[in-house]
Amino acid sequence: MASSTRQAIAAGKEAIAPLLAKADLNFAAELFAIAEAISSSVQLRNILSDPSAENAAKQGALTAVFGKTASKTAVEFVTSLVALRWSTGRDLVAGIEQLAVHAVAAITAADKSLAELESQLFAVRQTIDSDQELQFALSSKTASEASKLALIDALLSKKVSAATSLLVRNAVLIARRERVSVVLEQFAKQVSAFATRLVATVTVAAPLDAKQLARLGAALEKNYGQALQLNVEVDSTLIGGVRVQVADQIIDGSLSSRLNEARLQLA
Repeated sequence: MASSTRQAIAAGKEAIAPLLAKADLNFAAELFAIAEAISSSVQLRNILSDPSAENAAKQGALTAVFGKTASKTAVEFVTSLVALRWSTGRDLVAGIEQLAVHAVAAITAADKSLAELESQLFAVRQTIDSDQELQFALSSKTASEASKLALIDALLSKKVSAATSLLVRNAVLIARRERVSVVLEQFAKQVSAFATRLVATVTVAAPLDAKQLARLGAALEKNYGQALQLNVEVDSTLIGGVRVQVADQIIDGSLSSRLNEARLQLA
């Protein structure tokens, strides 16, 4: 990502902050819809990301296209974004999408349900990754977006929050050049970044109880100097112990790992 785009996203986060106090998920949904429309139109994308174009012309284009379908707040906010410098039109689209995720994170944080959002995104991604037929259906070039969304709606079936559903549905729409689970992983990282927490993937041989999770969380927090979102996976092949991955760092204290090391030393 070019420095101009990073600066534009940073400025966008500053501009969106005062709006989020009164915003609801409809505002985030509008940002996603605007990003989708801009992504689908080469002409509109080029106009809005052209640094040489007059801001009045960009504002006029946004009002003409979204004035009757989106709220005044959403249109004015995107108008402030297109006045910034973006390295490419694709970066502009990605930036609006990232700010939409940021808005969802802020809204769920205000409702004290950010942890729920994080865990549900992780669970949905695991479900998709573990089902090859579902992956194929969601990545099909011949299936319509409506059929893919209907499939996701059936999968979620009111089992997740409105915020999670919004992010998953938009991940399906965004995932044209990469897998849905990849987009969901990006969303999850952005949500966790909002919470200023790292995500620790904890793999254990058997489920941990609440006290064990609390002790592990406290130990990791002390080690990393900040709170961690723990995503727990059970893998019986570990035999015992625990393996923790935070970003690209792996702490492997599993019994299977120790046995493998012992075998190597004896070989």
